[in-house]
Amino acid sequence: MTELESPEKIAKDIAKLERNLNQVADITFEGKEKDVYDRAIDYWNDSKYYLEKGDMRTAFGCIEYSHGLLDALRMIHGII
Repeated sequence: MTELESPEKIAKDIAKLERNLNQVADITFEGKEKDVYDRAIDYWNDSKYYLEKGDMRTAFGCIEYSHGLLDALRMIHGII
C-alpha cells in the first residue's frame, strides 16, 4: 500500500469532497450534468464503502474519480 492509499489520506480526501459538494449544493443539475453529479455521488459512496471494508486501493480510486467528476462540474459553473 502506498501513502496515497492510506486510510488517513482517503478519509481526508472524503472530507475534502464533502466540502466541495457543499459548494454545489445550491445548483440544480439537469440532463448530462445531473448524470455526472449522480456518478460523483456514487463514487463518493463507493469510496466510503471500500474504506470501511479495508480495500484501500479501490477506495482511493473511487474518491479520486469522484473528485474529477465534481471538479468538472465546479469548473463549468465557475466555482474553480
